[in-house]
Amino acid sequence: MSMDQTTLAAQVREKTGKGVAHRLRAQKLIPAVVYGPHSEKPLNIAVDPKALREAIRTPHKLNTLLTLKLDKGGERLALLKDYQQDPISRAVLHADFYEVKMGEPVTVPVPLVLEGRAEGVAAGGVLTQLRREVDVVCMPDRIPEKLTHDVTNLKAGAALHVADVAVPEGVKIRYLTNYAVATISVPEAETTGPAAAEAAAPKGKK
Repeated sequence: MSMDQTTLAAQVREKTGKGVAHRLRAQKLIPAVVYGPHSEKPLNIAVDPKALREAIRTPHKLNTLLTLKLDKGGERLALLKDYQQDPISRAVLHADFYEVKMGEPVTVPVPLVLEGRAEGVAAGGVLTQLRREVDVVCMPDRIPEKLTHDVTNLKAGAALHVADVAVPEGVKIRYLTNYAVATISVPEAETTGPAAAEAAAPKGKK
């Protein structure tokens, strides 16, 4: 799976503040900032919001590797970390870029897609996906578009844990506890009957 890379023109701006932001928007540009562990201080830039939207219109979306070409010379390799939108017009108002270096790992969220018809679903259970995204650690040019996992063998009452999710070579999932990403409920028929009724009955005081 090849990495999506796009180039985005960026103007370095010396001044910051509301007045500058207003003037930039009059030029159909928005204020943005580039930061990361390799920079002593954030670099203030301006970019075209339409060009930015176009640049991340790839299967990788926010994880598209962007080459910011600076008008004062040089370039920065970055990921779009965050952006602010106008709540009504949805226009992008400000963007945060995180600078990355080839050969140094990054941690990014990627979508998790479950494939196949689980045994437990065929038996009448319901598959519930608890996490739609997981954090992965990999080199910037190895960020997967998404992670896919086949749940065909998952039985009713079972759970898929993050440690069991399949990942491509060179990619690791980052987690502190081995949390469940999906569960399959037991079919209704199996939860009725004397045992279930007894379990559901209020317990008397001892």
